[in-house]
Amino acid sequence: MKLNLITLATVKTQLGLADTTYDAAITAMIPIVSNDVRRILNCNYDYHVVATITSGSAEVTMKSGFVVGQVVSSSSIPDDTYLTNYDYETGVYTMSADATASGTYLYPTIENGMFPAISKMIFYKIGKAVTGSATSQKLKSISYGNVSKSFAESEINKKFDYPQIYINELGTSFQKVG
Repeated sequence: MKLNLITLATVKTQLGLADTTYDAAITAMIPIVSNDVRRILNCNYDYHVVATITSGSAEVTMKSGFVVGQVVSSSSIPDDTYLTNYDYETGVYTMSADATASGTYLYPTIENGMFPAISKMIFYKIGKAVTGSATSQKLKSISYGNVSKSFAESEINKKFDYPQIYINELGTSFQKVG
């Protein structure tokens, strides 16, 4: 199981950041926000599934029931790899990247559609500095690139301390049935 649910490269791509200005801050915040996402979604993503991974191939065989877009993790595949296709006739999934080594298991994690929300959550935590005018109105501000957004106190989820809109973008909480 990996601590980080997203990589620096993916966060920067999602936010449209080309330079290295925020790299250290993003890198420091990735494990913190990854932990928060686990709490919000009520899933540790700490279970693995038996799989057949072949070095140099994007195909993986494992039990069905996973969704296209599911991010999968293993020491045999690159970070931020996700499932792009499932062939019902053969029972074979296709991944977004070729395996770098052969392997026998995968950790299913978030869905790739969560990358934008997680990236914004990371940048929100980094840029949570409150400006003087925002303080007087009880607003929290964030800006990435040339875009700036202020959140009213009522827009911040009190339990998780993120704008509710970002939490909503993650989708519904995961409920694991025994």
